[in-house]
Amino acid sequence: MVVSDVKVQVFTDFDGTLSLDDTGLLLIDDHRSLGPERRRVIEHGIMDGTITYKEGLQEMWNAVHISWDEAWAEYLDHCRIDPGFPDFFEYCREHAFPVTIVSSGLYPLLEKIMTNFLGEKAKEIDIVSNNGKVEDRTWNIIWYDDSEYGNDKSRTLAKAREAASPDTIFVFCGDGVSDISAARHADVLFARKDRDLETYCKRHDIPFVPFDTFKEVQDVVAKLVNKQSVLEKDATTGFSKVVDVVA
Repeated sequence: MVVSDVKVQVFTDFDGTLSLDDTGLLLIDDHRSLGPERRRVIEHGIMDGTITYKEGLQEMWNAVHISWDEAWAEYLDHCRIDPGFPDFFEYCREHAFPVTIVSSGLYPLLEKIMTNFLGEKAKEIDIVSNNGKVEDRTWNIIWYDDSEYGNDKSRTLAKAREAASPDTIFVFCGDGVSDISAARHADVLFARKDRDLETYCKRHDIPFVPFDTFKEVQDVVAKLVNKQSVLEKDATTGFSKVVDVVA
């Protein structure tokens, strides 16, 4: 284990961020389920505020009509995680930086996919997500909390912040609408390139680091740990940006 005087906690979304495939959309877009056309209509409603994220997601999952075995055989067993994540996770393990998945997805899916890729090491990653129950071809989503997101990711970061030392650097990685609340609680925000979170951050002048793989996330975190970069906080907005140290 590497002892570092820089403390870091890592939080990451799953679908579309840690996982290159969106586990929910694979099932929702299936021809036996909602389908992509209606799903896109719902997504537009979420983006323009006519329905909440939770309402939209509820309609999507209500329309899933695939059995558990079909879901895995046809889709989920083929899910890919970001190729840079295993090495980044090892870096975090070596430095004793906790990693937490915060997701709007379903726990049974996430837990199994992570175990498929990381084996027993996956148990070291906390998963804060919605739950789900599958009966025949009916998928029932069990919300994590009573927020408009079903799982308000910012609450997980806020709770961790209360327990952490004041100098702990909070890292968050995301890609979509459900990540917006958490994005405002991160010291370093990574937004996957060309996704809704990046668009939102640009629109609202929120500092972020664009990324394609977790190799880039690791590089930025390592520079902070090695004090080759520092956080520069805006006193007015409260947001921080990563600034390289000039030798």
